[in-house]
Amino acid sequence: MSPGASAQVGRLTGMAGRRGDTLDGVQTPPAAGRVALVLAVAIAAVSVAGTLVRLAPGASPVALAFWRVLFAAMVTVPFARRMSRQDVALTVLGGLFLALHFWAWFTSLGLTSVMRSTLLVCLTPIWAGVMEGVILRHAPRPRFWAGIAVALSGVGLMTGGLGQGGWAGDALALLGGVLGAAYFTTGRLVRARVTIWTYAPYSCLATAGWLGILALGLGESVTLAGPAWWVALGLAAGPQLLGHAGFNYAVGRLPAAIVASVILLEPVAAAIVAAVVLGEVPGPREVAGAVVTIVGVGVAARR
Repeated sequence: MSPGASAQVGRLTGMAGRRGDTLDGVQTPPAAGRVALVLAVAIAAVSVAGTLVRLAPGASPVALAFWRVLFAAMVTVPFARRMSRQDVALTVLGGLFLALHFWAWFTSLGLTSVMRSTLLVCLTPIWAGVMEGVILRHAPRPRFWAGIAVALSGVGLMTGGLGQGGWAGDALALLGGVLGAAYFTTGRLVRARVTIWTYAPYSCLATAGWLGILALGLGESVTLAGPAWWVALGLAAGPQLLGHAGFNYAVGRLPAAIVASVILLEPVAAAIVAAVVLGEVPGPREVAGAVVTIVGVGVAARR
């Protein structure tokens, strides 16, 4: 992850450092430095997902996602504590949103261009802001929307614009963004009352269960072969345990829309990983887009 991106992530949690965040009457303790570090590590972790998947080209995306969350659940279950029925129900619902997010986004990549899919799924912060305003009565400020507009233009510059694509793939990518926002908003509700060590295993188990049902419905096998097992383990260790768990930790202390906006830094970090591991060195346009994205995220999340 670039020093500029890390610096912006560090400024994102300034509001958490000044005072605790309140949700439904529950006060979360201020921990700006800790949240900043967790978000920086989470962004770096999820950025390796694309490179890892490239190492298992023949594996089913649903199968990789299934084992990714199941392996993560196996690691975190020993730390789990009991939750209320309401929180269990919300976590299971959030697992459904995440499972469908994986399916919709991965499927869209085969029906439309990667550029269009990336841009449309990156609308997640917009949907998260709308959901928080409607459901939680905690609408983001105008500065957030301005920053998101700038950040999305940077993502568009990095990916080369919208390009050509089909309506079905575009719709699925758009749906993936909405589902991602619903997942974060639901997690925000639960994390106001539940620790990350309890929420993470419940969430992973719920998501794995929904992905298993989805695989059965689609007639797909969740069996992996050869290097794909190592890829699944890598996805569990990095993007899931460090990445998604980090984001879920952050939504207990920051609005879901802010956390979703930070995820727009993922293409920036992913480009750095691809350059180092795959030798895919970004050009001037990608570098310029990365800078614009970092600035936009900083504007959106900084008070």
